[in-house]
Amino acid sequence: IYGGVGLGKTHLLQAAAHAIRRRRGSAKVLYLSCEDFTNRFITSIQRSELEGFRTFHRTVDVLVIDDIQFLANKEKTQDEFFHTFNALYNTNRQIILSSDRTPAEIPTIEERLVSRFKWGLVAEMEVPCSETRVAIVKRKALQRQIEIPDEVCWFVADRVDTNIRELEGAVIRITGMASIIDL
Repeated sequence: IYGGVGLGKTHLLQAAAHAIRRRRGSAKVLYLSCEDFTNRFITSIQRSELEGFRTFHRTVDVLVIDDIQFLANKEKTQDEFFHTFNALYNTNRQIILSSDRTPAEIPTIEERLVSRFKWGLVAEMEVPCSETRVAIVKRKALQRQIEIPDEVCWFVADRVDTNIRELEGAVIRITGMASIIDL
């Protein structure tokens, strides 16, 4: 899954991991950021526990890695992830990855990893349409227990069209302004 910042890739990955756990209660699902994978790998080398690292990561039923683009410029970690990917793939395990760009656009990532990332379904997360942005503004307002008139929701949705985090920030600012005016 790839797409720009703030479009919900992390939420989607977490939802997928939770759904798999609910449907297959005995499934061993591991969700990690790429940074966590890298840090665990480095720590396992420092502690001479590389085999334990490999066994743990290569025996999960589902491996979910967020922000895989952070493998860029990390040759040893890329090599380790390559072998982990192969071990999981060859035993019919599921691998779910997210990135801020397509596999081919990740700089300094090994071609053999790019090739593997393309084996599965590559899906883009796009900026939501106006109606969806309005629905997001309304939902965020409801979560904050404030009522925003429809015309204001449409105004915000028309002005903030880059990502969901910015929409949430707009709702927070509206909430703040409304509380000052109500004083």
